[in-house]
Amino acid sequence: MKTAESLRKDIILSTQELVRIPSVEAEAVGEYPYGENVYQALAKALEISEAMGFETKNIDNQAAHIEMGEGEEILALLCHVDVVPEGSNWTYPPYAAEVHDNKIFGRGTIDDKGPAAAALYAMKIVKDLNIELNKRVRLILGTNEESGMASLVYYFKKEKMPELAFSPDATFPAIHAEKGILDLKFSADFKEENKEGLKLEKIKGGNAANMVPDYAEAVLSGINKAELEKLLEQIDYEAADLNLEEVGNKLKLVYTGISAHGSMPEEGKNAISYLIKILAELPFAKTKVREFFDFYSKKIGTEYDGASIGCKDQDDVPTALTFNTGVIKGDQNKVEFIVNIRYPVKSNAEKVTADIRNNLNQQLIKVEILKDAEPLYVAKDDPFIQKLMAAYQEFTGDKSDPIAIGGGTYARLVDKGVAFGPLFPGQPELAHQKDEYIEIDDLVKSAAIYAKAIIDIAGVKNNE
Repeated sequence: MKTAESLRKDIILSTQELVRIPSVEAEAVGEYPYGENVYQALAKALEISEAMGFETKNIDNQAAHIEMGEGEEILALLCHVDVVPEGSNWTYPPYAAEVHDNKIFGRGTIDDKGPAAAALYAMKIVKDLNIELNKRVRLILGTNEESGMASLVYYFKKEKMPELAFSPDATFPAIHAEKGILDLKFSADFKEENKEGLKLEKIKGGNAANMVPDYAEAVLSGINKAELEKLLEQIDYEAADLNLEEVGNKLKLVYTGISAHGSMPEEGKNAISYLIKILAELPFAKTKVREFFDFYSKKIGTEYDGASIGCKDQDDVPTALTFNTGVIKGDQNKVEFIVNIRYPVKSNAEKVTADIRNNLNQQLIKVEILKDAEPLYVAKDDPFIQKLMAAYQEFTGDKSDPIAIGGGTYARLVDKGVAFGPLFPGQPELAHQKDEYIEIDDLVKSAAIYAKAIIDIAGVKNNE
């Protein structure tokens, strides 16, 4: 820890340099497959690493690695430099990387730029201690982890698969299981003859499937403000979260919720679901629009376990299914929304999708699988897990067992990998939320833990 402590200022500075780059995925531009800002974050990480004397390799701007050590086998530390959109209502600017109360605030501080900095400085600690290694140690940096992990899939087509890997992109202690991650697109077609009366002109909300949306809006026509206000008075909802605006000759309902990571929808307040709960009480002229809102209200509602739509599930790992509507868009002719489901380790996407379809009016609602990431599982008593746990315990004294989570990390893309830190037990999960931050003391402690793990797993004396 003393060695990590001596690098405190450098760790803070490097984290701030990365966070100040708004590396949200964008359309491909020229040689930048996920947009120029994502590339700039990758380039900055390599620049910092090269200044420390590490060898680096950029794989077509898709991903890159920083390497040390010798040997045929590879121990990889898997991180990413892309971030989810910042959302709204931050206390401090999301890309300023300001320090307040011994915390660095900003999008990506905990997910995953701060941990990437901690991993890099862990390698520097090992390098400065002149520890002899019998494995190559690679910090691998991906660039679209938040939207599908294609960059790391591309990387492993070009580079050797590591024998062992851990991803500093979740929580401590070691995570031996990750739920499956399934994105489903629901769609409803409203095309029918136009009728006089209340119409849905537009509905939209959310920034990403794996975020609990904190904003949703619906634009309505065919009704005046006084009439709509009278209808709203008869509906049970929290008035402080709903705003009614006049936009020309139309009316806009805006619902403000609470953002959270899509793997923990119970930590947020889903603006899309709460807005639709209100819309379901309004007398829309189109029959199919009314049927759609009635379906959503009754089969999805504000639940986060999928119970009413028939996919609630839990296994003995234990992991339980979560259900989050992340994005919606539509008008008076069609609505589409994307649901992010984290399903139990012992389940599969086919079962979840079949359970849902069995509870739908398939004449009204169509469902298709957009993507599926299968679950990850490593036994708690595996020697690799035990070495990670020993490094964690040395700096914390915490003797708790390895855990299972709903989040998905790069660990599931390798032959044998697990997530490991940086969030410590009992701390709030702020990934994908406004006012995301990382505690500076924890950032430094994480670097020390990762350094110890590298030494224990790849050091010659520990592997003879």
